[in-house]
Amino acid sequence: MSGICGIIHLDGRPVDRVQLEQMARRAAYRGPSSVEFHLDGPVGLASLSLDVTPDGTGACHLAREDRHGLLFLADARLDNRDECAAASAQSVGKGATDVELMLGTLAQAGEEGPSRLLGDFAYALWDGRHRRLHLARDAMGLRPLYFRLEENRILFASEIQQILAVPGVPRRLNERAVAWHLCCMQTPPGEVFYSGIDEVRPAEEVVIDASAVKRSRIFWQPDPESRIRYRDERDYAAHLREILTTSVRARMRARDPVGISLSGGVDSTCVASLAGWLRQQGEDLPSMRAYSWVFPEAFAECDESETIYRIADHFRMPVTEIPAEQTSPLVDDHLNRPHEDDPFFSMFQPFMERSLTAAARDGVSTMFYGFRGDVICGGSVDDVPGILLGGHFGEVRRNLARLARIQSLGRQEAVTRYLLRPMILDLLKGHHPATWLDSLRGEKDSEASLKRLQASPSRHAERHVTLGFLDRKGLPAVEPHYLASRAWPRQAARDRYIHIASPLVVRGVGYAERMTARHGVGLADPWSDRRVADFILACPQHLVGTVLEPKRIARRAMVGIMPDEAIRSIGKVSPEGLYVDALRGRAHDKVLDLLTNSRCADLGCIDEPALKARFERFVGGKEPIFDLWPTLSLELWLRRYWA
Repeated sequence: MSGICGIIHLDGRPVDRVQLEQMARRAAYRGPSSVEFHLDGPVGLASLSLDVTPDGTGACHLAREDRHGLLFLADARLDNRDECAAASAQSVGKGATDVELMLGTLAQAGEEGPSRLLGDFAYALWDGRHRRLHLARDAMGLRPLYFRLEENRILFASEIQQILAVPGVPRRLNERAVAWHLCCMQTPPGEVFYSGIDEVRPAEEVVIDASAVKRSRIFWQPDPESRIRYRDERDYAAHLREILTTSVRARMRARDPVGISLSGGVDSTCVASLAGWLRQQGEDLPSMRAYSWVFPEAFAECDESETIYRIADHFRMPVTEIPAEQTSPLVDDHLNRPHEDDPFFSMFQPFMERSLTAAARDGVSTMFYGFRGDVICGGSVDDVPGILLGGHFGEVRRNLARLARIQSLGRQEAVTRYLLRPMILDLLKGHHPATWLDSLRGEKDSEASLKRLQASPSRHAERHVTLGFLDRKGLPAVEPHYLASRAWPRQAARDRYIHIASPLVVRGVGYAERMTARHGVGLADPWSDRRVADFILACPQHLVGTVLEPKRIARRAMVGIMPDEAIRSIGKVSPEGLYVDALRGRAHDKVLDLLTNSRCADLGCIDEPALKARFERFVGGKEPIFDLWPTLSLELWLRRYWA
């Protein structure tokens, strides 16, 4: 939520302070606590501090280590401060900042340094002795970092718009990123919408030397061979509770009060309950305020007030209600503006805008969300073989029956798809012998089957997206996170990894980080903790959740913390009705305007007449809802920043 930026001239020319100030000014909201500049000949660095801690230890500032000639900037929250202090080669006091502790760890541990840092961070380390720049991001990608490498110059910043502010940086659209966006917004980390600018990916360290040669490496990834096995199922829930409690506590190192975007779903209620429970145990933590969506009778099926107040009342948490009628998608222009960096934004951005505005007015330092809870322990990961191997035969029958009903399958088809095929693939360690597996599925077209297994990005695209455009932009045959999932030897664990590594989720968390920073508020998501991801991936997946008991492990982890009636009632309700109502009513004319003479059509990426006709059929009730949002969000962004 703080910001960093810098200019390194590799040819020895001095950095122009005005240019560095221009970079800082483009993201000035990241520096309400302080802005600091350092210029030393060809090196110019700037820190913009949004410090949410009560003692100043979270300040973003320049740190230096003179013995090795190191200069260091970090936008960070460090969770393992004691470990880093003990391992640091520098002499650090009790009140050392996260930045100072990180620098000490990196100076002492060398290449192992980045992997020893737990928390959310993005940093830049200039090694003056060897004239090398090190850039890195945290494992889950909570803090952003971009760079541009030229023949004699390196630019880096927390936001792309800061790099664009530097004279001489060309502004060219990367149409490959556009193609990814139109494939259900599955734009992978590292793919930037501006040609010539790169993104440091989650858990990546990029090193650039004085000859402008770049190398990179991934310093952390979950272990596909890791297994956690307990005799008693309750131990898995206890283990998750312990890790999640540690994660919540670390993010509560903030000024009083903190806020939470509280819905009736499992993810945010777990976070709120753990925070409230820790305070009940006497821990000296900030109070929490809830900001919640409330719906009128017309959208009664979306309203989760009953569950929200069960949690809030139990933990004596004040609730600020955000009326749904004030948050209709696309209606108010000032609430529906994309950021210059990226066309990704939520159709429900008006709710986020109004809740963050209210939180900032209340003096909230940090807003908690449950973003990654859905992919960590939810989603469509079905581990029927795991249930069978656990000896729960009745549960196998019940799960297969439910899956058959949901997917409209016959009994034999359900057994083949959810039991036999995964067991065979597990025996084969994930390899796909397409020819004879097709016969198990009853499929004769092995080519079509193989294409489905390959997980091509274009399968996400709606039919109004021009396939020729997608083909010309060189999207890969297989999405990167699907390729990476093949390292997992069991089907269920592969599916869980695909969920956790979802580019859509990574992009969404990055979007929320920009939103909160713009309101002068920090962001915290306890589910976005690499320790939580490691644990869940190592668990038997049928204990994480099943079609009969969604998010089973999270619910059971809350026993004794969350009120029993709340555990029984929690479950997220989709607010899609609000979006559909806006498309057919208050935002109808706006949508038609966006679909007429569109910039997307000018780029050749959509069939405008076909899309308009389909939209009108949907409005008239002759066509079901379809995924229009990638096109609408892209069109809004193109019109605003590429007119």
